[in-house]
Amino acid sequence: MMRSLARNVRLKQGRWHVAAMTGLSGGPYLIVTVILFASIVSGCGSIGPGTVGRDRFDYVSAISDSWKQQLLLNIIKMRYADNPVFMDVGQVISGYELEGTLTAGGAIGNKSAPGAVGDFLNLGAGGRYLDRPTVTYTPLTGADFVKTMLTPFPPGAIMFLVEAGWPVDFLLQISTQAINGIRNRMVGVDARPADPEFVEIVRLMKRIQTEGGIGFKVHREKGGEEATMLLFHTRHLTQQALKDMAEVKRLLRLNPEAKDIQITYGADAQSDHEIALHTRSGYQVMVALASLISVPPQHIAEHRTVATPEETPGLPALVTVHSGTERPTDAFVLAKYRDHWYWVDDRDFLSKRTFTFLTILFTLSETGQKIQQPILTIRAN
Repeated sequence: MMRSLARNVRLKQGRWHVAAMTGLSGGPYLIVTVILFASIVSGCGSIGPGTVGRDRFDYVSAISDSWKQQLLLNIIKMRYADNPVFMDVGQVISGYELEGTLTAGGAIGNKSAPGAVGDFLNLGAGGRYLDRPTVTYTPLTGADFVKTMLTPFPPGAIMFLVEAGWPVDFLLQISTQAINGIRNRMVGVDARPADPEFVEIVRLMKRIQTEGGIGFKVHREKGGEEATMLLFHTRHLTQQALKDMAEVKRLLRLNPEAKDIQITYGADAQSDHEIALHTRSGYQVMVALASLISVPPQHIAEHRTVATPEETPGLPALVTVHSGTERPTDAFVLAKYRDHWYWVDDRDFLSKRTFTFLTILFTLSETGQKIQQPILTIRAN
């Protein structure tokens, strides 16, 4: 932002006049000129505190939007068997600079000399305001990539998200491969629909959650590690909820009398008091979501990507991503790839919820420390 001010003032017959271009006259205008410049400089004299409210929220919005666009673009690339690339924003440093100048000059001439214009005084004022943010980017590679993208989500953390109020049917569908060996929908080379028992378990667990029949606690045995326990509450439940609970135990091969059930990670349970969650990693979730993206039919006909697999009856779609050649006007997130636009409609609440939830899932999979040293630093002017 540039701020500048300049005026030419002449002394004639003992009175001050602003230059003829302004059409103004009179001594007070010189005073106005000086006061105006002083207000410019003094107004920007302390700019640090005033930038906090603006910059903090502007940078938060920009980073949030860029994360969503990066995630969507990588999901689209995986739909076409392209390599996903993640770049984290490490640091944002914003520096400000304020400069101001005031100049004055004049001359006293001989009015009787040929061509003389009389005494005159020149006043000049100028200012400059600079904002030079520095953004640090860190590529997600090596061990960081493995920890964040390839590490399965902790089963206990998934269950505590249920306790926090997230729908259990949504969580189990997006984050698990199998429950006690009962398999979820698979995509890719081993594409297959979900087992009918999985669909039924997800449906019943949602109804039990709505009735308030699910709870969790952390249990630690002597010398052992913490274990997450699933509790089935039976008080104040309807007869239908009790029947649903008994059917879930039957499908999962649990002890009908079991109330405290341990949550573990694995392909199958080792006892009738255990629920083994075969959880997915962030990479597997992205592969599953990539299969749901709507792509141009000619891309499938030309074998640029594979056909969209059929949805499993009884399981709602996790996300709907549209595609087209025209840029959408009401998108929650959008990205361009291969001359086509891909987007999630801002009126599609369920799809927006999936994108928001992915940030939580990726946070759960980060088990190690991030690289602290910046790999790439760019000054954004």
